[in-house]
Amino acid sequence: MGRRIARAGLAASAALLLAACGGGTDPATIGSSGSGGGGGGKGEAGGGDVKTASLAQPNTVTLSFCHKIEYGGGGWDYALTVESLSLKDGSIVATRSTVLPNGVEPARGCPTSESGGPQHQVALAFNKDYTLVAGMKGMSRAGAWDVATGKEVGAPDPDAFSKRPKNRGVAFHPVTGRLWYDMGEHDFQSSDDVASRDPKAGLASEERVAYEKLGDLMKQDGPTATTVLATDDGDYVAAPDGGIVAGGTMNGMWLARVAAEGRVGAGDFLESIGTAGLDAPELGCQPVFWRDATTLVCDEFRQITFSADYKKVVKTEELIPANDRSNSDPVLAPDGKSFAFLSEGENGKTGLFRADFVPGGEPVKIADVEEPADAPRHMTFLLRWN
Repeated sequence: MGRRIARAGLAASAALLLAACGGGTDPATIGSSGSGGGGGGKGEAGGGDVKTASLAQPNTVTLSFCHKIEYGGGGWDYALTVESLSLKDGSIVATRSTVLPNGVEPARGCPTSESGGPQHQVALAFNKDYTLVAGMKGMSRAGAWDVATGKEVGAPDPDAFSKRPKNRGVAFHPVTGRLWYDMGEHDFQSSDDVASRDPKAGLASEERVAYEKLGDLMKQDGPTATTVLATDDGDYVAAPDGGIVAGGTMNGMWLARVAAEGRVGAGDFLESIGTAGLDAPELGCQPVFWRDATTLVCDEFRQITFSADYKKVVKTEELIPANDRSNSDPVLAPDGKSFAFLSEGENGKTGLFRADFVPGGEPVKIADVEEPADAPRHMTFLLRWN
């Protein structure tokens, strides 16, 4: 359990895909035969068409599907579909699809070594209403692209004579919706500033934060800390109030406090707490989200409760029964009482499930999740519970 359901994209016909999505201008034809039993038709909210209905409707979950369109010479483009499914029956209530311009790579969620997962980082690649995806142009300039048209929003003047710092990491702030990125003044990781901007307003709205101020910034609140650390390409999840961060490695997880000083990258501001009990061999945990200030949920569907000073593990709980299924991407309900996730059985079918945070709770299946018809396989992530 806890193995990622992330399926590498295979080659697909660019002509077929572009015909399906109108060359990136039709807001979602690609996904019209996708997940659940919904197909095309009406969205729940207001009975609108799924191609124009809001992707952030309450009582829905949102998924991303991505694959490569490969062509001669070893090049490729990325095809992206975003779908929102009803938590009542799994029907599609909203969908958008596009082919991103050549040379644009989404920040996370697509089949490359840099932009696969983890799930909570993939969610930061999308703004709050899922209309924009963050990414890199030419592997060096951060930007935001419309998920319905594939066009960049707030793009810099292509005719300007200017020199900009190179960017290495980019993410959307999950609360403010601003686009955050590092400012690589050098060609290597160093004590560079970070910046944020209104994605639609472009560079005119850019605000910088000096490197030496990052410690104070990451102590403000959890969403801000997680976003800033994402620009450093780190797999971190900050506690709700900020100042405390959970991180995961191949050797296990750890807790850290945000320090006042760092030397190289945002992650250098983290000082390990040395939490007792985290080194237990049976306590595998890839952090996904915090339920509250001391309760952390792992991708292994395990919940860990820490002492108020974070110096020891107080309790661990398994969130779903022991099983041989492949489970991934737990996302927290807005009320904090339940979670949804993806699960694949031995028949190879992926289902959308939900469960409550209660001892011995049994997950309830909502619907099967069908991949869009534009390619045989996609990299798939469950992003958020709206």
